[in-house]
Amino acid sequence: NQYMAGPCILVAPMFAGKKERTVILPPGKWFDFYTGALAGHGPTTITITPPLERIPLFVCDGGIVPMWPEDLNAHETERLKHLEVRYYGTSDGCFEVYDDDGLTYDYEQGTYALTRLKMGRNAEGKWQGTSETVYDGMTSAYDYFNWRFMTK
Repeated sequence: NQYMAGPCILVAPMFAGKKERTVILPPGKWFDFYTGALAGHGPTTITITPPLERIPLFVCDGGIVPMWPEDLNAHETERLKHLEVRYYGTSDGCFEVYDDDGLTYDYEQGTYALTRLKMGRNAEGKWQGTSETVYDGMTSAYDYFNWRFMTK
């Protein structure tokens, strides 16, 4: 009754009438999605008592999670330009962001963009987020990535 949503997010939904639940953390370090706090080192089992308004989510070490605004609609004519990118942990991370026009099937003919987001240490040993175009069948709408370090 828990599952992975993509390569780095573990979802552990609550059930009606329950105030706590156990979560099985796979191998590695896992962080709370909302706070960035260390949830545990897997493989292990933890017991959680989350607030009612939050689905329990955990992100693996090195996890990169792009965050679109809540009100983003694929049918809007104004394209999104800024993307918040959350990074969790202390390991290098990588994530590819796909982008198409959101309206047509033109992606089937290669009209889309793919951008690789990477987190790692630069030449001075400081953490740095970078982006690189992997495929440019169209101009990506994302021209700015706001990196947010979730773990301290």
